[in-house]
Amino acid sequence: MTEPFLGLALGGGGARGAAHIGVLQELSKAEIQIDLISGTSAGSIIGAMYAASNDPFWVESRFRKFMKSDSFEGLRSGRMLDDRNPDSVLDQIAKKVKDHYVVMMGLNRDSIVKREPLRRAISFLVPVEKFDELKIPMKVLATDLQSCEDLILESGNLIDALVKSSSIPGFVQPSGDESELIVDGGVSMPIPVPVLQMDCEFILAVDISRYQLGQIEEPNMIEIMKRADMVTSLRLKSELAKKADFVIKPDTLGLHWSDFHQFDTLVENGRKAAKQCIDQLKIEINRKKSPFFKLKQWLS
Repeated sequence: MTEPFLGLALGGGGARGAAHIGVLQELSKAEIQIDLISGTSAGSIIGAMYAASNDPFWVESRFRKFMKSDSFEGLRSGRMLDDRNPDSVLDQIAKKVKDHYVVMMGLNRDSIVKREPLRRAISFLVPVEKFDELKIPMKVLATDLQSCEDLILESGNLIDALVKSSSIPGFVQPSGDESELIVDGGVSMPIPVPVLQMDCEFILAVDISRYQLGQIEEPNMIEIMKRADMVTSLRLKSELAKKADFVIKPDTLGLHWSDFHQFDTLVENGRKAAKQCIDQLKIEINRKKSPFFKLKQWLS
């Protein structure tokens, strides 16, 4: 078995993960071979769908069916963390009530929804159950809040791994026993570049971060805390992306992770971002494959 050359790191971002689909479609059209995939949260789910099928157009079709399914509605019914700025007076009142309810509920519960709706959704999307059934090898990232360590999952039950990687803290119930508290890999490694560095000669990262945040119109305790977390997360994502050999950054419209209504636009923006840089990506890949580059690296 040959050593993997090109590793693909797919970042997290909930609904913004639709942009990954468009990027994968353009990479497929360009016949760019992916040897190893790492994924966090939404990136782990889209990555697993692609690794199982090797067909990004099937991934898009399957996701569209998912958004019309009962599994999707089961997740949407628990949606309470939308932080888009409200416009109407009624929306503003509802938002204040929601914020108060979330704070009060958070004192007595570890999540808004249980793991099972997420598991059903992932089982609907991903056509295999085990890592060894994938056509492309994959590493799935999760975070243990007890040990504060990354968890790199790459064997055994794939669905379990994807559930762990996608369990948004405070929204989806964590996994693990008394000594573990396993949540979304985006907490510690939102763009999983480092886990590919020991395996791959060339790392391509897809960054679907929410860089357009907008102004906080009515600052309150919750909004300020959320914005502070976002700033920290964006700084981490930026630093992780710099570790890749090449980064594709689709326009994700500043969308919240729960904004699935922009699926079409996000897929198209993924295609556009990849198409704009595909020629340069090929140049960089060929440069790193060159014997002269390898010799230079060996001599240094």
